[in-house]
Amino acid sequence: MLEVLVALVILAVELAALMRSLAGAIATAGALRDRTLALWVAENRLSRVATIIRWPPLGRRHTSAREDGRRFRVVTQVAGTALPEIRRVRITVRRMRRRQVLMRLVGFVREP
Repeated sequence: MLEVLVALVILAVELAALMRSLAGAIATAGALRDRTLALWVAENRLSRVATIIRWPPLGRRHTSAREDGRRFRVVTQVAGTALPEIRRVRITVRRMRRRQVLMRLVGFVREP
């Protein structure tokens, strides 16, 4: 009887460690999914800025985007460079109503 109790205690400890490891893996997978979606949002926004006909104005724009059913807050900041025909575009992506930055992407666009 004592041997069965010891075996059950060992099994319980191993199962607890397995559950903690599994919970960590699930959280990591969720964070990776959010960062991947944020990268897609940032790349889409940079492509949109690079392919528009008109020259992007200097300054900052706050918009939102939706990807895979999740809403993101996107900040697009356009700044000048030493070359007047090139502008620097910095895109920051966060989940809606969260402070943590998921992705920052910087690109350069040339005057059309």
